[in-house]
Amino acid sequence: MTNPPVDQETGEIQVRPFADVLRDLGRGCVIDEAAVMLQDLVRAVRDYGKKGTFNLRVEIAPMKGENEALIVSASATAKPPAGEATTGVFFADGVGNLVRDDPRQPQLPLRELNSEKKDLKQA
Repeated sequence: MTNPPVDQETGEIQVRPFADVLRDLGRGCVIDEAAVMLQDLVRAVRDYGKKGTFNLRVEIAPMKGENEALIVSASATAKPPAGEATTGVFFADGVGNLVRDDPRQPQLPLRELNSEKKDLKQA
């Protein structure tokens, strides 16, 4: 194992920012997709008023036959809150199609009324 880089002024070990590693992974695809997922999640949480979750999973494994080289993979997942189920009242017709009108009830004969405008009389 090599010696980690040390800041000459403070003596602290220099740590590469995590965001830089993510940006290098897959030419930035992972971090870009994660940003969009996070934005969508925030909108869903605000829309539904319920919590959601966001997970970023990073896996690191040694490359076969080479302990110094590492295979790094990352994936982002989001679980937005679910809205209430949309419901409606339907009826089944004789062949099993869902329809809005009850097929057992006869249709009412509707007709259009005269739409001629008339002046109202003053009382």
